[in-house]
Order: sequence, then structure tokens, then C-alpha cells
Amino acid sequence: MDTRICDVALLKERFLSLLDQQCSEQVYQDFIEKNTALVPREFVQNHGVVSDVVFRKLSLGNEYTTDFCYLSKSSADWNCVLIEIEKPQSRYFKNGSNKFHPDFQAALEQINNWRAWFLSPSNKDGFINGTLGQVRGRTDRNPTRTRLIKGQERDDFRILSYDSLAEALHTKGELYIAVKKNEHIEVLSKTFISEYLFVFVSPSYIKITDALRKSILENKKSWHVLLFPRKPSTPPEHRFLLEERLPKIGVIPDIEPS
Repeated sequence: MDTRICDVALLKERFLSLLDQQCSEQVYQDFIEKNTALVPREFVQNHGVVSDVVFRKLSLGNEYTTDFCYLSKSSADWNCVLIEIEKPQSRYFKNGSNKFHPDFQAALEQINNWRAWFLSPSNKDGFINGTLGQVRGRTDRNPTRTRLIKGQERDDFRILSYDSLAEALHTKGELYIAVKKNEHIEVLSKTFISEYLFVFVSPSYIKITDALRKSILENKKSWHVLLFPRKPSTPPEHRFLLEERLPKIGVIPDIEPS
């Protein structure tokens, strides 16, 4: 059994249970610090989180404090990711209205304050080269060529070198290999990675290998998407959705992915 898969499933269960308790913001800050897989990765680039380090309560000068902060890069392109968390019971909208709730507005104001702080060239330079200068490490040895390559990129187009694919490889999870056929997709992989493909895509649209079916069943302890009744008034069956879906998924001969 893949212990990583089981650990992830257990962490998700514990975290969702904690959300239901509607604790103070600091409780969730502490839990995320102890379980850093939960740190948001919205702006992580190809090289992952730089040095695998996230900073807690990092100060922006003497004015502001972030809940979390980390750096990420792809070639010479850097992202500095600042995170502000709120308690789960904070609200987006007012009751019965499409107007933003003061909770949400206060959080946005915090982010806008950070943006304004970085508009000061001295603040930005001090943060990049001072506060997190050592974490960034050395910069590119040929900035002219780097800028020329960077100038060819667009919002929907990035240029990567092959060696960049191996950066932060330990942070990148495995993926299923599949082939698109006329009426379905064939999943050629033999090892269970996650249940999401099989619970969110119609089973009639999927075929898998015998080896993968066996691996899925061997990792049943890591399943966590529950089967809910069609009628809300019916009590939950406390069964996993994959129990219903898996018998409906077709089988293809075991072959090596090309």
C-alpha cells in the first residue's frame, strides 16, 4: 500500500473535520504550519517552492505581516507569493445579497495594502534583495540572454529548458497516462494514484488495465469520496462512490505505456 496516499487521505479528513468546528483563525494557522501540504500553491511555477521553505508571519517592513510567504520560479521568472488566511466562517456575501460582506472586504483591503507597499521601489528592492535575498540565491549569469528569451514569452506561452523539468521533482505527484479513443479513454497506467478520475468522469467513458483495477482495490483505505443518496431525505449510505463506479469501468489488456 502506498503510505503517501493514505497519509494524504487522512490529512484531508482531519482538516475538513477541523473546518466544521469553526475555530479561530489562529487554530487554522497552527494546523497549516504543522501540515504544510495545505499551504496554497496557486502561483507555484515549474521549479516549485524555492528551497522547499514557506515563511510564517513574514513582515513587510514595519507595517504589515503576512500569514505565509514563499518564493517560486521558472527559469529567471520569479513569483513572490503572499498569503492571508481568514477563519472559515468569514463570509463572502451579505445575507440574501450579492453585495460583499465586510469580512471579505477587510481581507481584500489587506491584500491591496500589500500591493501598495510593493509599489514603493525602496520597499520592493529591500524585500527582494534584503529580506529574501539569501533565499533567492544567485541570479542568472547572463541576464541579457535571459531577457531576450523572456521577451518571446506571452501570458499564454512559456519557454522551458529540459533541465527545468527536473527541478523540485520530489514535489510533483505522478499522473495517469491515458489514450483518447473515439468513444472512451484508455488509462494505460498500472498503479493507483488517486480516485478523482474515476469518480468525476463517467465510468462508461473509461477503460483501465487489470493491473490498475487491482491496485485501486488494494488502496481502498485511501478512498474518501463518499456516495450520497439521490434524495436528500435519505440517510447517507456511508459507502465510497468508487465502490459503485469501479464495476462499471471497462478493462483493456495490460500494456506498457509508450
